[in-house]
Amino acid sequence: MGFNGSIPGAARLHLVDGVALLRPEEQVFTAMLTGFANQQLARNLARTTVEGRENTVKAFAAYVNNYPWHWTPAMVDEWLGDLRSLRDLCRSTIRSYSEAVRAFCHFVTDPLYDWAVSTTA
Repeated sequence: MGFNGSIPGAARLHLVDGVALLRPEEQVFTAMLTGFANQQLARNLARTTVEGRENTVKAFAAYVNNYPWHWTPAMVDEWLGDLRSLRDLCRSTIRSYSEAVRAFCHFVTDPLYDWAVSTTA
């Protein structure tokens, strides 16, 4: 690869080896969101798109009251179902929310960005 963690969104750019975190789960999640935003901006997505996706991921995290490494597909299904039935959101909105969470999950599990390795070490 030759990137050495210097690609936008890489874990090494957001977490420093050997530095203890005060609130590790919260700080790692925040760093993941920052990395996700950087990765999307590097792909030339509009800032409004990036912010919308980040807000969607935060809303999902608040709904399940858990961090990404504890999320399950059932949690996403329940959340999307509740949004559709309780808030009567249109299908295109539900799809965009689903896509935002999917894109975030893909980002944090992509070996190129090292988030899975960084958060388990």
